[in-house]
Amino acid sequence: MSMKVTRFGPWGGPGGDYRDVQVAPYRLVRLTIRSGDTVDGISFTYIGIDGLVYHMGHWGSDGGVPHEIHLGLMDFVMEISGTTGMWVSGMSNVLRSLKITTLKRTYGPYGNPKDGIPFSFSVDGSDRITGFFVRAGFITDAIGVYVRHC
Repeated sequence: MSMKVTRFGPWGGPGGDYRDVQVAPYRLVRLTIRSGDTVDGISFTYIGIDGLVYHMGHWGSDGGVPHEIHLGLMDFVMEISGTTGMWVSGMSNVLRSLKITTLKRTYGPYGNPKDGIPFSFSVDGSDRITGFFVRAGFITDAIGVYVRHC
């Protein structure tokens, strides 16, 4: 599995601890987003460029409602979008909402898309969003993506 994998982002604030994948991601299999008034936490399963399966997270808190996204063999994440902004007065910039768009459908938005500054990142052609890195503590402060270029 030889190809180029590039990181983009993150979008959000500087709070929380840096969390990242173990091996560069080849294919995203499953994603769980926990949300309420903000994006509370994230976890995902991916196949690495070494062919092994990795389970990452849970990054952030166990608060909010879990939303699971299972990607079929012919479905890929093509775009993430959402909002970033203040959550509680005096708290740093955090990930307020997140929407995931695949080849087959759109999931979300999860969290509160009415508050904050919008962001969006998409890929074209045969490129795929294959994984994530975040800054997270009590909630998800920021999110970035890995893109596999085919």
